[in-house]
Amino acid sequence: MDNDNTYDRSQLAMQRFFNDPDDIVDETVAGFVKAHGDLVRKDPMNPRVVLSRFAPQDGRVGIVTGGGSGHEPAFIGYAGRNMVDAVAVGELFSSPTAQAFADAIRAADGGAGVAVLYGNYAGDNMNVKMAREMVAADDIEVGLVVANDDVCSAPPAERAKRRGVAGEIFMWKIGAARAAAGGNLAEVQAAAQKAIDSCRSVGLGLGPCTLPAVGHPNFQIAPGTMEVGIGHHGEPGTRVEPLKRADDVADDMLRIVLGDQNLAEGTEVAVLVSGLGATPVNELYVLYDRIETGLEAAGLRVYRAFVGNYFTSLEMVGATLTVMALDSELKELLDVECASPGLTSPGSSVPSPAPSSTPRQRKARSAESAVAIERAPDAAGQPRLGLRSASAIVEEIAAVIVANKAYLSEIDGLIGDGDHGINMAKGFGRAAERISGQNLSLDQALLVLSDVLMTEIGGSMGPLYGFMFRNMSLTINERQAIDADGFAVMLQAGLRGVRMTGAAEIGDKTLIDCLVPAIAAFETTVPEGFAPALKAMKEAAEEGRDSTIDLVARLGRASRLGERSRGVLDAGATSCCLILNALADSVAARLSEE
Repeated sequence: MDNDNTYDRSQLAMQRFFNDPDDIVDETVAGFVKAHGDLVRKDPMNPRVVLSRFAPQDGRVGIVTGGGSGHEPAFIGYAGRNMVDAVAVGELFSSPTAQAFADAIRAADGGAGVAVLYGNYAGDNMNVKMAREMVAADDIEVGLVVANDDVCSAPPAERAKRRGVAGEIFMWKIGAARAAAGGNLAEVQAAAQKAIDSCRSVGLGLGPCTLPAVGHPNFQIAPGTMEVGIGHHGEPGTRVEPLKRADDVADDMLRIVLGDQNLAEGTEVAVLVSGLGATPVNELYVLYDRIETGLEAAGLRVYRAFVGNYFTSLEMVGATLTVMALDSELKELLDVECASPGLTSPGSSVPSPAPSSTPRQRKARSAESAVAIERAPDAAGQPRLGLRSASAIVEEIAAVIVANKAYLSEIDGLIGDGDHGINMAKGFGRAAERISGQNLSLDQALLVLSDVLMTEIGGSMGPLYGFMFRNMSLTINERQAIDADGFAVMLQAGLRGVRMTGAAEIGDKTLIDCLVPAIAAFETTVPEGFAPALKAMKEAAEEGRDSTIDLVARLGRASRLGERSRGVLDAGATSCCLILNALADSVAARLSEE
């Protein structure tokens, strides 16, 4: 955007308040911390961590969560007194980095362990588990509880695959209350687990949302229709239906959650009805009126109700319903008073020890691979690729990713959350800026790219590509040049890096469908020469990318769509194809007989 206060963008139709879309998360956090300085503060060690003013507390279990931005007041809005102690902040709709989660864990540590309570998404699972490994040297015991309350995202028999949605709020409230009451780590985990196990949620969308950096909706909801089972990132629902009267919509939502719970008559429940960002609050109360009537008709009693914007999705039109079945323990913990920007509730008090004055050990660590990296052999054949002063190869790959930012986000938006191109372009672009003009060796440049992806970008692609490039870097470290055989070793090391953090196989509709056949084609063609092998790699990468059109996703967010994921390219496979093609072109242009 120019400094003359005009908007140079196709997003004029958006009519949104932002400066530069790449800065919107950092500026959101800055404004949030200023507005709620009595309850929260920014972590001095990591600007992507928001802390409770009351944390850490000596002898108390720390509570950590984190997730993508754009859901405000989730996630940062639930840091405060007797609530979450530290929140890792991700890009819009994208998991925080492993570094952010690790720093949040360290900041929340009061010496009694830390419970990380988060949603069931591929990026969060990867980065939280990496963070747990990163803090192991600090002797911090970490317990995990994963929210999976979204009924429509998987059948009952596969509940472990369900997404975490607004039920996370009850999980945080209950887990934090148990910690405030003096529970140990196992007791805090058990309480948080009981809370999420007792929750069922459903989302319904009437209008899409738009990521500012994309400038148009990731998906469409036709006038007069509604998406049933929609996700908080704009993921399509399980079915599209004609728009109904509010009472009929409320009945449908209640039927979905109660049909999955089988609650006994007389059960008391807590109910949360949240808008998705653009739904007027009065309409939420219209829904709630009918929902409570339906609960009473089912023989259930509402103990506490929460209606408002608790877990949003930018400016999506729609609502979510969460019903938590209560027992005496959950009622007692729900009633513990708390104060946070997103949820303040009077109630029973618990002792509130002063924040710890003991300095915590804060180490900035990178997750290390336990897998031995095979070194590329010294170049023996011809032609060969010189590795000194070869950082332009990474810059050229980055330029291709940045140029395809909108394309990748558009593909991702069809069956995902639309942030793939945004985050990839930001990561590769930042790395290129740091490499520019330095004349680095190829291994050094790849290591810069890896560090940026793993410590600044997050999501699932941050660690996947981060470890891929890290392994490639380690393979060629201190080598002056490599031939085709050495390049094949570098590719295989990259593949092992991807597989170290992900469980995908051929046919799962992921970047593996592009990467594996591309590497195989290169290795098969090496006897014909380095250049022909690079050409074969490009062709196989494109075929692998295109193969994902006819696949049904079996991993990641798109896997919850079943057959609705068929007919669309996979965004990861597409970005992988762009990377491999750019790598092949850059290497081919630099092959030498010397």
